[in-house]
Amino acid sequence: MKTKESLVGTVDTNQEVSPAPDNEEEVGQGLEQLAATDSSILGLIRTLLSFKTLPHVVALVLSSVFLYALANSSPGMAAVAFASLAIGYSVTAMLSSIERIRSWTQLSEWGEERPNALKRLAFSFRILILPYSVAAVFFLLFVILTSESAPDVLALIMASLFVVWAVAQGRSFGAWASAQSAKGSPKSAATSGQGYVGLAVLALGVLGFSGAAITVFASIHKPTDIALAQHPDLFPFIGLSLLVFGLMNAATWKVRTEAMKNRSLRRFHFKWSIWIHLFVTWHLLTVYRHAFMDIGDLEVYLEEIALMMFTVFMGIWSLTSKGFGAKFKLLNTENALPWGLAFGYAYAGSVAMISAAVGDLRMVMMLGHIIAALTGVWMHRSIMKSVIVRHQDELEIQHIVAHSEAANPAQQQPESNEQEPEPTLPIDEAEDNWNEHLDGDWEKPKDIGLKADVEWEDVINIDD
Repeated sequence: MKTKESLVGTVDTNQEVSPAPDNEEEVGQGLEQLAATDSSILGLIRTLLSFKTLPHVVALVLSSVFLYALANSSPGMAAVAFASLAIGYSVTAMLSSIERIRSWTQLSEWGEERPNALKRLAFSFRILILPYSVAAVFFLLFVILTSESAPDVLALIMASLFVVWAVAQGRSFGAWASAQSAKGSPKSAATSGQGYVGLAVLALGVLGFSGAAITVFASIHKPTDIALAQHPDLFPFIGLSLLVFGLMNAATWKVRTEAMKNRSLRRFHFKWSIWIHLFVTWHLLTVYRHAFMDIGDLEVYLEEIALMMFTVFMGIWSLTSKGFGAKFKLLNTENALPWGLAFGYAYAGSVAMISAAVGDLRMVMMLGHIIAALTGVWMHRSIMKSVIVRHQDELEIQHIVAHSEAANPAQQQPESNEQEPEPTLPIDEAEDNWNEHLDGDWEKPKDIGLKADVEWEDVINIDD
């Protein structure tokens, strides 16, 4: 922890100048709102991998493997099956707010009379009845009510969704990483300098991570070849990683220069850059391994399963969390699992369909990782720019308000609703004033009767 704090602290070595009172509070509020995003992905993982719902996850893996094999011979039917299972779990998720329905999809505690392990395993799969029954109904209706070419059209649609899943993976990770980066931001204050020390630390981090990662994977295939200099893939991949690092920072140089003017923005930029550079470098590593290194089929399948789980987790998190400026939540802890399984079947179906079309799973994996890496490159600039633009808009609003108050100084004084008290006189003067007022009233002629407010003529003629 101390090492991490000292590493992050290198971005604040520049001299702090006098704070700008008109933008400190706004920058802090913007980053606090971003940091308030619920980023507890560990809690979500515990919910999805709970023992009470573990048969759903096991069924997802087994069904995906079976349908992937079916896609090689009949991609249309496999696509209908994947879509049916996704819809089955979507319907289950919509009904999860009902307590009785939710109890059908979760295992309950065994009583004192516990059956043996084999029976418990068999009984545990009864929680699959509801989603698989809905899936079976949709499958039959689709086959009966549609034409013969409909399954092939559905397969094409599911294959095209592969790009959407790859982009969603990068965007979801970017949302989580930006929320993590905004946490623990220091008090906002104006700073000087260009932050070259932090940039150098980032470059060294990418260099070390890329070198260590490529060495580990190369050593798996050639355990006896341990010396770093003997790995033919070491320096090419490091060079590729540093090249992408340079391009990413060149594309964000203008935004980075603006962030260096504020201490909070400087710290956020550094932490956010660490996360996104590691994300992009990891995907570049996978692309490099598939393109230039000899990896086995088992490793490809295991990697695909891990990637599917990561994509599903990040997608569900982005929907269950508050998000930056989000106004509602589509998912919650009650329906997170069925929604996640629905996303999982849809993602697995997309991979199976595009693999059947291309004919090479390794090529499909490379394409997915390239799209995810490009999404990370785009997110690096997009997230930082959105934070800077928000900061500049808040500054402009405050400047307008300050100028308006300066032009109308009378409005700055609060109006008082209290009436000013009447001046009081001493008791003696008050009595004399009252007596004089009373005597004056007695001396005035009184208009009473017919003379009051009536004008009379001098002569009145009365006719008989």
